[in-house]
Amino acid sequence: MFLSTSLRLLVNIESLNAVESVGNVSRHRTVPIVVPGPDGYSIKYVPAVSGESIAHGYQSELVDIAQRMGLPVGVYSSRKEFIKFSEDNYLNDEGISPPEDYDDVRRFEVDVLLKDIVADVGGFMYTGDIPVKRTSRFQVGYMLPALEDVTKAAAVEAQFHVRFLFSRQQKGGEGAALGQIPYNIEAASALYTLTFNLDIAGIAVPSTTFGKKSEVSEKQLAAQAPKRRLAALKALGSLLSNLSFGAKHSRYLPNSELMSCVLTVSSIPFTVSPGNNRNYIAQTSRRMKQLSSIVGGEVKAWAVAREELEKPSDVTYLETVEEIIGSVIDVLRGKGMAE
Repeated sequence: MFLSTSLRLLVNIESLNAVESVGNVSRHRTVPIVVPGPDGYSIKYVPAVSGESIAHGYQSELVDIAQRMGLPVGVYSSRKEFIKFSEDNYLNDEGISPPEDYDDVRRFEVDVLLKDIVADVGGFMYTGDIPVKRTSRFQVGYMLPALEDVTKAAAVEAQFHVRFLFSRQQKGGEGAALGQIPYNIEAASALYTLTFNLDIAGIAVPSTTFGKKSEVSEKQLAAQAPKRRLAALKALGSLLSNLSFGAKHSRYLPNSELMSCVLTVSSIPFTVSPGNNRNYIAQTSRRMKQLSSIVGGEVKAWAVAREELEKPSDVTYLETVEEIIGSVIDVLRGKGMAE
């Protein structure tokens, strides 16, 4: 089972992803994108939030959910430090023995997965003498302004602030150094689109297809699979519901509203159309039927539509993204893939 979702989010006055400070200005991340126009294509620099930032937010949600559900979380992951078993020093802290040879790689991967659900869902890369890699079971890209609206509905502006110390002398001396300090924070507003994929069936399944196995460890991992998949879905629901990623939530809490979204669950890998245009739900509907006719497999789709959109009849429409995640959990429980 494979999950894919794309959202269109109206986000005002956010500073979720800064990249550097220049003088007294904290700069928002901007990226170049290709925008189609009546005279061809042009390059525009637009505000963005990186996939790394979103991935950190999702894995942080997964840690919190897993701990509440009694699932294993590693030492560093519990601190929201996703270094993920990359070197021998971290293995010592986690109580994991490195692979002895290439025939021992599968045993090592299973031991890591049993230690930490974040390494299971988010992947890891061990860089020791016998390197071991597990590809992330979720995929996420940059949150970008929707192409259809980028020229009219995306902007970055620096906001002026001053720190002022009234109780200390401000004219020279120590007071001046500690007192008034002007600074600027770039804030962005845009109609953003975000795409996220999750390989549900790949959770709690070793990716290493060779080497010796530990039957006891692998049975233990397989027994946890339904609970781990449920945790991954709950973490996604919390991430999308709260936009719990990025920085400066303390003073630049985004003013955000979900305009629309589409989410599919399929028995074959399938990525929904990104929300660059208002016809993306209809595009997704057409594509999923065409792919099913070519390679077989079942695809089920849900959507939220709070803006003027084409609404194909083979999509189930709900009011909130939380309702959609609940429906997905029910589907997976019906198939015995989630607790």
